[in-house]
Amino acid sequence: MTRKILSMLLAVMLVLSCTAFVVAADDELAYYIEAGATGTGTEDDPFGTLEEAILALGGKDGTVYVYGDFPLTEFKAPKWEGTVTVKGATADSSVSVADGKAAIFFGDITFKDISFNIGKNAHFNPQGSKLVMDGGEDTKFDSFMHLSMYSSSIVEEGNFVLESGYIKTLYSAGGYCTSLSNGVMGDSNVTINGGSVGTISLCADAFMDTQTGISIGGNFNIIINGGEVGVIGVTKEKTSPEVMGALNIIFNNGMEAPEKFAYPEDTVSGGVFIIYSGEGGMITPDAGVGEFIVKSNSDNKVAKINGQLVYNGKVTLQPGETEVEWVAGEQKAQAPAEEKTEIKLTIGKAEITTNGEAKALDVPAQIIDSRTMVPLRAIFEALGASVEWDDATKTVTSVKGDTTVKLTIGQASINVNGADKALDVPAQIVDSRTLVPVRAIAESFGCDVAWDDPTKTVTITK
Repeated sequence: MTRKILSMLLAVMLVLSCTAFVVAADDELAYYIEAGATGTGTEDDPFGTLEEAILALGGKDGTVYVYGDFPLTEFKAPKWEGTVTVKGATADSSVSVADGKAAIFFGDITFKDISFNIGKNAHFNPQGSKLVMDGGEDTKFDSFMHLSMYSSSIVEEGNFVLESGYIKTLYSAGGYCTSLSNGVMGDSNVTINGGSVGTISLCADAFMDTQTGISIGGNFNIIINGGEVGVIGVTKEKTSPEVMGALNIIFNNGMEAPEKFAYPEDTVSGGVFIIYSGEGGMITPDAGVGEFIVKSNSDNKVAKINGQLVYNGKVTLQPGETEVEWVAGEQKAQAPAEEKTEIKLTIGKAEITTNGEAKALDVPAQIIDSRTMVPLRAIFEALGASVEWDDATKTVTSVKGDTTVKLTIGQASINVNGADKALDVPAQIVDSRTLVPVRAIAESFGCDVAWDDPTKTVTITK
């Protein structure tokens, strides 16, 4: 009997331990690595390479725990999805890169609570991915990084964040590029939240005469929210980037520019914006040139810019230096964002698709006199506008919000809020259904209209 009871207790304990393991596995997808290992990635049987661990994560967010000192010399894993967090398994865990060698990251990666043994002229290179450095208060990366892109390549965007630790030099415009046709298609972002940086170079790194700066198709954003920065400057004038947007350098939370502070102007198409924001809120760049997002830390604080109170939301500024104070005031209630609507119609297809949901039409969209004509009631209802028909005058009236649109059959004009506008093709009746020119209708309600010629499809977005 005693043996039977003991067996039952052991079985229950085994079930409970397995259940606990499943819960832990659900909470965090994690693998372990150690130099020279040949295991399966478990805590007791680690992988021997970071590539194995990334492959095992299968595109999901997860943590890779490092035993001992792990070499990343010539690390070039294929592009991956998800965010990989590389973390020390013990207090003495570290990653290393040999003298003059590169570690290249083709996916989002975070280094957290881990030390760095970086050789002379060794470097990290996020290739269009997001790199977050959060090794710890006392960690040192005593070399340089090429941010956004590396060598002669083209990436969509660049994102770097420093949370803790020390980095000697950040080449915020990449490095080792041989043509200005390479670079970043969108924005390139460098954010310092904590830790310290010796130098933020606003140029690309180069060691050969054939190497140049890069092109940045969007904005070039340097955002200092905390920490310390020794120098922000133009360290190599011949490799200053060609910036199609703006150069935005923002000092939030009362941060001040370092004593050595310089920036390129001649190679920046959209102008240079230097913003000093005091404690009480944050200023962050938006997509457009000169456009920024204002966000107070409190409902009882508002921004004061150029003597004017500015509430949470978007603000447009002029190039040059701007001071932002945060003063007492009550934030205005924000209007709820209007839900986006996307409407698609294909020529000859008796169907309208609104936000992915298809609905049959009696009459398909068609081209008349080189203009795309669509069923009136279907397009108005898809836009959320009312429809009223006056049979006596053959006039349709549609209202949405503060916009009123009127069309009369056979009349080559559209009336929007009392003002007439000429039409190339009038509204007309085809197969007992009223067809109207889609572009004129959509634009009257503030929508964008796009045409895909290969598929003969018109897309309306609002």
